[in-house]
Amino acid sequence: MAGAGLAGLACAKRLKSPFLVVDRERFPGGTARTVQVAGFTFDFTGHLLHLHHPKTERWVRRLLGTNLVECRRDARVFSHGVTTPYPFQVNLHGRPASVVRDCLAGLRTARRRYGDRPLDGAVSWPFDEWCLRLFGAGVSKHFMIPYNEKLWGVPASSMTADWCGGFVPVPTLPEVEAGARRPHAKAFGYNTTFLYPARGGIQVLAEALARGLPLRLGTSLDSVDWKRRRATLSTGETVSYHRLVSTLPLPELLQRLSPFPKELQKPLSLLRWTTVLCVNIGVDRPQISKASWIYFPDKKFPFYRVGFPMNFTPHAVPPGCSSMYVEVSCPPGGEPRDDDSRERLFQKIRRGLLDAHLLRSSDTFPVVHWAPLRYGYVIYDKNRGPALEKIFSWLDTHARAVSIGRYGGWKYSFMEEALRDGEKAAVWADSPEGKNRP
Repeated sequence: MAGAGLAGLACAKRLKSPFLVVDRERFPGGTARTVQVAGFTFDFTGHLLHLHHPKTERWVRRLLGTNLVECRRDARVFSHGVTTPYPFQVNLHGRPASVVRDCLAGLRTARRRYGDRPLDGAVSWPFDEWCLRLFGAGVSKHFMIPYNEKLWGVPASSMTADWCGGFVPVPTLPEVEAGARRPHAKAFGYNTTFLYPARGGIQVLAEALARGLPLRLGTSLDSVDWKRRRATLSTGETVSYHRLVSTLPLPELLQRLSPFPKELQKPLSLLRWTTVLCVNIGVDRPQISKASWIYFPDKKFPFYRVGFPMNFTPHAVPPGCSSMYVEVSCPPGGEPRDDDSRERLFQKIRRGLLDAHLLRSSDTFPVVHWAPLRYGYVIYDKNRGPALEKIFSWLDTHARAVSIGRYGGWKYSFMEEALRDGEKAAVWADSPEGKNRP
């Protein structure tokens, strides 16, 4: 098994057959990892446990025991100079009157034009049209399109809405109208509450999963001789395998196939993604915000989201301090790497946080930690589905391999899904004929 992230660890935990797990990092967790600096606890961007399946929740609670806190989401949107509750589309109250009028008029027009079932008649909509049909021109213009173009780094017209599913709340017209008159008491969305470790950051979940497993950390998968079912490791060892489970980012796995199959060259070239630069900042002042996280659709801000770990658990910060993770979207490989570039970006981030009234000019920063994630978000476009179908079918047929998890499965997902992916992959790996491919 290649990769000791949550999906790989969950698979290993459920496997009955003999197995080997390798990961190039010296600790388990993949992107669900944590750093501790000068008394601050930071994850590599926000990693919160949204658990919707009772079986998964029971498993996580058994693993972490009393080291869990339950949080109620306080997500917000900062745009047009004001902060209002998330989601934007149902919390218009408090925004400039012209914005409220645009959003209400746009949604009413969309409902008259497309009815109450605006997505009937197509399997996959371009993201911009999906927004216009569901939310109307106003919400699309003022939030949905600018925010998502900022996050994904591509025009809304070149994306599909296949990733949206249960992630984007779609309120009714009466709910939007009510939210324009007064604040909603009701919370909307799939993540209204969440669990988080009281101490140690999200990595304690990976460590709990890893306990007792035969992991080879600090060892990476260098190549896969798929014809002979052999994997070569960074140590120089060659290991035969019966079935290969990979949680590596899909392009990384494909590039390790030896010989590289020509029929996968085009599908590989069609996979697109964006890099995320997470800047973790410690602030020498308490309670700079009560929010869980805040979205920033406006172009003038270099970041698209800011989260506040000290509001997940007080143990994330030293006494009298605050913390935040600031997320910046970059093209692949486009994140600043040298000190001068990072300092220039940090000053832009600082000015943005001042403009958003999150910082004061007198604030000092005991910690500034840079955490680039090369694979941040998988871009959903018209080529993704057909490319994945060819790739996954080839891996199953020719390499006896399956690629799972957020980046192995090349999808937009959350931690619970990674855990469930791992369980399904274990069933596949243990089955005599490799049936029930996840």
